[in-house]
Amino acid sequence: MRHVPEPDRIEWIARMRERARLDAEELVPRPPFAVFGLAVPPLGPGALAEHEQVNGAWSSIALAYGDWAEPGGPWVIVTTAAGETGARDLDGKAGLLRAIDHERNRMASQAGIDEDEPGEPPDYYGTDLAVGGETVRGLAARHGNVWAARVLAGGLTVTVAGRGVDPAAVRLDPVHDLAPYLRGRGEMLGQLTEHHRRQPPPVLAPAEGLAAYHALAEVALGSQAQLVETLRAGRLPRYRADAGATYHALWQRAVREQARLSGTDERQADEVVTRVINHVTHLQEQAPWFTARARLREAAIDETLRYSVMGEDVPSSPAQQAWARYWARHLTFQEPDAAPQADREAGDPLLSAWRQAWAFWAAGR
Repeated sequence: MRHVPEPDRIEWIARMRERARLDAEELVPRPPFAVFGLAVPPLGPGALAEHEQVNGAWSSIALAYGDWAEPGGPWVIVTTAAGETGARDLDGKAGLLRAIDHERNRMASQAGIDEDEPGEPPDYYGTDLAVGGETVRGLAARHGNVWAARVLAGGLTVTVAGRGVDPAAVRLDPVHDLAPYLRGRGEMLGQLTEHHRRQPPPVLAPAEGLAAYHALAEVALGSQAQLVETLRAGRLPRYRADAGATYHALWQRAVREQARLSGTDERQADEVVTRVINHVTHLQEQAPWFTARARLREAAIDETLRYSVMGEDVPSSPAQQAWARYWARHLTFQEPDAAPQADREAGDPLLSAWRQAWAFWAAGR
């Protein structure tokens, strides 16, 4: 997993606006497959919420309706998926639970509202969903105040998630013109922009020099550990409302400290921060002793920072140099149709040398 700085929320929204403009040129004239939207209950104009491409072809389109910022709704999002994406989404109970997790993450990232995990397990049940004038049997789940249902209709996977709406009352019909939904997305992005402009910046505990790096590294490592744990459980990682803004602020502070300590500009400083954070997160991924032995974990982080930030000679210098060689190659090497990252890294001689150097260091402590 590669760690990069979190984008500023306003910058992200600006990029989404540009993406919406480009999408309009392709989506509006000819939807690539039948797309379903909410017909009943009437929740007002919809908006294009999400979309996905596979090998350059549209594979998934999600249309949203209702109040995006209200935990009680009403809110419904309808996702139509085709091809490989649709086949992947037909994932039974796990797929429904991920849809619910995704909806809770949306509420945190868009509305800034954290929803606690319900104490009771999800309730799964068979359901009938009205899709395009037909009644289709599928599977549904409710977890707290959020529900999701999924059916196979006309060779397409249709997933509906909502809150504040009775799922039995939902009826879906084909959408023949996506232009209003693209305009709706523009309006929603405008509302999101104003919402996030009003949010105060996160307040960080004071930290300078290596302490600023330590604070960022701990958050990055914690986020990575949570990601691994939730993926193993078949869940989506839960986002907290302030997590992105806090990570962005921590990253930018570390960049400023790196620039101050080294006398370089912020672009060069950002490159150093990126290399360092990816170094320690790779250690957590690939060195068992890093998570099993707290003393070695803290020493490895400390030496990595002292070597990379302060230029000190440390006992792990051979491992630090091995990482620098790997990272320099990583930034310039692009392999078309490459195997999955884990498979590539398993046989990478530069990473093997890096692992061996750290193993030698750990064995001597």
